[in-house]
Amino acid sequence: MPHARVDMHRDRAPQMEALSAAIHAGLMDGLDMPSDDLFQIFNLHDAGELVFDRTFPGADRDDIIFIQVLASFGYSSELKQRMYKAMVDNIVALGIRQDTILISIVEIAGENWHSPGKP
Repeated sequence: MPHARVDMHRDRAPQMEALSAAIHAGLMDGLDMPSDDLFQIFNLHDAGELVFDRTFPGADRDDIIFIQVLASFGYSSELKQRMYKAMVDNIVALGIRQDTILISIVEIAGENWHSPGKP
């Protein structure tokens, strides 16, 4: 049950629904998640609240969208790379420059998840 946290500037709020769909599709395509496994948190920030280097590593960015995926251990490097590629391709298709996107995955042990609807 991976979920995504997205931090982006407030002026991107009109793109939130499309970004949500692009991120979710990337998780489904990359990690083989079912379509109903949808858990996301969007945090909107004012100018100056997101601090980032405009050129690291070899980038050319004037904005940033931080995407953090929280997932259980067990996804192979191949699946994670497939997820990154699918997610980036989906977001770039929205007209957002690739250099704007920064994705990370945080893996936790399965016993650190709890969902009351699950026995």
